[in-house]
Amino acid sequence: MRNRSFKNIVRKVHLILGLVIGLLFFVIALSGAIYTWEPEFSTLLYKQRVPDQDVTFVTVSALKAKMAEALPEGDFRGVLFQGKDRTANVLLYVPGTYYYAFMDPYSGELVHLQDMKIGWLNTLKLLHRNLLLGDVGKQIVHWVTLLSLFMVISGLVLWWPHRKSRRTYHFTIRWKARPVQLNYDLHNVLGFYASWVAVFSILTGIFWGFAPFQNVLKMATGEDEISYEVPISDVSKRTENHDLTIKVDSLANAFQQIYTNRPVRINFPHNATEAIRIAVVHPGHRVVQTDLYHFDQYTGQQLHGNFEGGLHNNASAFKTLSNLVYDIHLGSIGGFLGRLLVCITSLILASLPITGFIIWLSKRKTVSK
Repeated sequence: MRNRSFKNIVRKVHLILGLVIGLLFFVIALSGAIYTWEPEFSTLLYKQRVPDQDVTFVTVSALKAKMAEALPEGDFRGVLFQGKDRTANVLLYVPGTYYYAFMDPYSGELVHLQDMKIGWLNTLKLLHRNLLLGDVGKQIVHWVTLLSLFMVISGLVLWWPHRKSRRTYHFTIRWKARPVQLNYDLHNVLGFYASWVAVFSILTGIFWGFAPFQNVLKMATGEDEISYEVPISDVSKRTENHDLTIKVDSLANAFQQIYTNRPVRINFPHNATEAIRIAVVHPGHRVVQTDLYHFDQYTGQQLHGNFEGGLHNNASAFKTLSNLVYDIHLGSIGGFLGRLLVCITSLILASLPITGFIIWLSKRKTVSK
């Protein structure tokens, strides 16, 4: 009796939460499932495929000069060389927005210029992050994500069969059952299987959304006790014939020669003391395995120190875990199969408010009759 009473309370909480956040959760989960394939969509939309050629890439300074002509108001921030069969992606800031220029890495020809704050792919991203409602929507998404964790936990409690004879039915969908029973199985059984992946997606979303969770992890890992240095270029080493583009081009060429099978991103300094920053990106774009290098813009020498961004093997426990959060949430930690699993799970999660609402309606009709 006590167990049944507890389940009745959980059932009511599950129902109320489902009715309150169901529609919002559906939008967040569905948009997240589609956005899992952002790399593939952006490759097609922004024409990022180019013929592989057995010649060296064009220099960073050449790409910078090309974009100074094509988009004079653009503030050149850096370029990502993705590989031999992909465009070089140039990042430019313009007041109020930012652009990516997708350029042929062999000729420097502009293939596609995209304002990254417009287009359906950007709308999809914002729909997932803030429901297209700005900062207010971001807070709504965070709280819906937090409440969805209680939905998953309460759903598992309700799913748990109290009789051994009924356990088989909680693991399988009876496809030939009546529509009402089939809908119940789709909600109950699919929800159970999806919950084991969903809990990681939800927890990583909660970590992003609420500073207290981040602060607890910082305290647990000792991050608050770490003092980071800032990589600074030595202005006193500047010479009269100093040419920043020569240093950047030389470093970019050197890294491309060493890391032939990994994307390389070069960030251009924007003030006298800023260092040249080069990121060697994991082929699967896993943030947790990206290495950052810093160089003096006047001497071209590598800067060493306890920098917040550096080699991933030397990262603090907090930095490693927080970067891992990003990779887990997107599924990139598991490569293509990881993203596929996250996509399928998100689609199932998006279906649960619908099947749950149908269950509620069916029970109301039964009671009224």
